[in-house]
Amino acid sequence: MTDKKFIYKLLAIATNFVWEALAAIIVGYFIGLGLDKLFNLDTIFVIIFMILGALAAIRNLMVRVYKLGAKKDENRDNLS
Repeated sequence: MTDKKFIYKLLAIATNFVWEALAAIIVGYFIGLGLDKLFNLDTIFVIIFMILGALAAIRNLMVRVYKLGAKKDENRDNLS
């Protein structure tokens, strides 16, 4: 894998992370809002589900970067 191709893949992963994190936080907000209204609470569930959405996005980012690094190492080993 060339370095340019690797950089482009990292950029794609980073861009995808931003959109994925925004979507997860927004979905978490609305789920939390619905649960807060259902149980007549302030913003407890909103905060919990927004944090869970952000953590899920971070986890997905880490998995993608790890897989990309493993592929790069595998390709480097095959060239040797």
